[in-house]
Amino acid sequence: MTSLPRVPRPQPTRKRLMAAAVALSAGAAIAAAPELTPAGAPARDQVFDQIVATELALGSDAWRAQKLAQSSRHHAMVTIPGAGHALEAFLVYPDTKDRVPLVMMIPEDQGLNNWARNMADEIAAMGYVVVVPDLLSGLGPDGGGRGSFPDIRSVIKAHSALTSNEAAMTAQLNSWADYAKKLAQVNGKFAVVGFAWGGGRAFWLATQRKDLNAAFIFYDVAPPAEALAGVTAIVHGFYADIDPRVTKSLAGTKTAMAAAGKQYDAVVYPGSEHMFVRLGDEPGNSNPANIEARALAMARLQQLLKSM
Repeated sequence: MTSLPRVPRPQPTRKRLMAAAVALSAGAAIAAAPELTPAGAPARDQVFDQIVATELALGSDAWRAQKLAQSSRHHAMVTIPGAGHALEAFLVYPDTKDRVPLVMMIPEDQGLNNWARNMADEIAAMGYVVVVPDLLSGLGPDGGGRGSFPDIRSVIKAHSALTSNEAAMTAQLNSWADYAKKLAQVNGKFAVVGFAWGGGRAFWLATQRKDLNAAFIFYDVAPPAEALAGVTAIVHGFYADIDPRVTKSLAGTKTAMAAAGKQYDAVVYPGSEHMFVRLGDEPGNSNPANIEARALAMARLQQLLKSM
């Protein structure tokens, strides 16, 4: 596990940023676990409240929709049949017309929002076809997807419920992988990139698919050690410094992956917080370590994708 040289950060903001990071990371843990029993509901609801407060403090992300509208790349919402309802995904094509690898991106537990669309566009700009499944397809009000939910709290709770049926979620991801790999511009190579809650789902997908060339995990924990035997892809980890739930798991993940004979490398970005790729792009971010971690991580991702 690699830790880069530490980056200074302004001390007056440390407590506020730590609280935000802990709330967001705890929210990922809640959403990545099966629904809690009624006895655990108050603690779960308190975490949801903290996440909502953190999201509101970040402010509107309408500027991301404007940024996406200025992109030169082709974007489309595509639909395929699912089990009981249609499945939707956001698809982005690169500027090049060459045949290129496919990247499946699994976003945070905020789902297919403006940030997820912009992140997909940013990866496509590196030269890849990118597909982002809306894992809430058909599960919202009146059978809608992520955009039909009334608020961020309901979106996160819906993602929490998804993980109570890992088989169904994996089937949905497999459906999208099988569909997108057949696109005319895809050359057969296939990678998955996951962020926060989506990072855990991406690691899980790596235990299921033998055709994955690489998995890129941003700040979430690994599946149970017994599941890691199914991994055939190279797994690259991108982790935050201020993220206790995740960072304390890394030594165990490294040991388990080595014991299973799997390729795994992990980089911890000093001073950064959980979800630093998003936070480092927020106008209200006051932690320079998030900005530097974002830049370093995206450069590393581009280099590793190119060498895939």
